[in-house]
Amino acid sequence: MEAKNIMLTQHTAYDLPRAADFVAPYFFYATRTSGEVTYVSPSVRSVLGYGPDSVTGSNYRTYLVEGDPLNEDIYECEQTELSGGGSLHALRSVRNIYGERRILSINTVAVSETPGGPEVRRHHIARDVTDSVKVHRELMSRLQSLEVETRKLTLQERDVAERLLQGMMNRDIARELKVSDRTIERRRASIMKHLNAATTPQLVSKLVEHDLLATLMENNSEGNWQSAKNSAAIAGRRGVQEHMH
Repeated sequence: MEAKNIMLTQHTAYDLPRAADFVAPYFFYATRTSGEVTYVSPSVRSVLGYGPDSVTGSNYRTYLVEGDPLNEDIYECEQTELSGGGSLHALRSVRNIYGERRILSINTVAVSETPGGPEVRRHHIARDVTDSVKVHRELMSRLQSLEVETRKLTLQERDVAERLLQGMMNRDIARELKVSDRTIERRRASIMKHLNAATTPQLVSKLVEHDLLATLMENNSEGNWQSAKNSAAIAGRRGVQEHMH
């Protein structure tokens, strides 16, 4: 009986999270190498709607969205050796209790009985990043639309647009670029046509929006999901966008 109790205590320890509490949008879960869920934090109910008891004992693959590009590397990740202290960060597409698609950012580490020994569990911290991904895709789509328009500009038109953005008047731009006022007026009209702007304020607004979005998307790391190994699928593949609807 004593040996049995020790065995149970050991296995329970493998399943427990390293932090005492998890709250939405986070939840913790532990799995065997087979994929069976051995423990899940109560916060899973707030994130996906499932009760912890209904998840425990099931296979985590049950909740994956079949055929979703974000789940294509599941087998590869399962075969990745983590017992030496490695970790994984991947995005997964799952269904919540209502059948709705949610995107989880999941960080995974292995748990072994002895240092360097074979893994007996995997511990996962999942975060629902669906809303962050949706906003990212909308902003990226808008930026790409603006870039299609700005790519139509000639070199001189870009020079003029830059100075319009700085609030310079036609005469000042002409003097700086060493061209006539009439040339600047023609370039301004051409820029407005390329950017589908009816007025100068609308033109400047589009140029400002393009610069701000470009800076935002370059520096944006909300939730850190962009560092996931398969985040490129979110960034530009049409298949993922179609699955979002």
